[in-house]
Amino acid sequence: MEATHFTKPAKAFYSTDELVAFLFDFAGMTVTKGTVFKWSMAGKIPCQKAPNGRLLFPVHAIQDWIQGDAEKVEA
Repeated sequence: MEATHFTKPAKAFYSTDELVAFLFDFAGMTVTKGTVFKWSMAGKIPCQKAPNGRLLFPVHAIQDWIQGDAEKVEA
C-alpha cells in the first residue's frame, strides 16, 4: 500500500490572539487585544469580519502592513 503525505494548508488568517502573539514574536511589538481592536475599527490595520462577528486578519496583508505602515500606527 502506498503511503500519501498530506501537508497542513498554510494559515490564511490570524485571530486576534494569534495576531498579538505574531506581532510580539515577528515585529517585537507589545500590543493588547484592545489596541488591535482600536486599530481595526480605525482602519489602521487590515482586517475582515467573520460571519460570527470575530475579526480576522489576513496573514499576507499583516506581513505587508508590518513592513510598511506599522511604524506610522505605533507612534
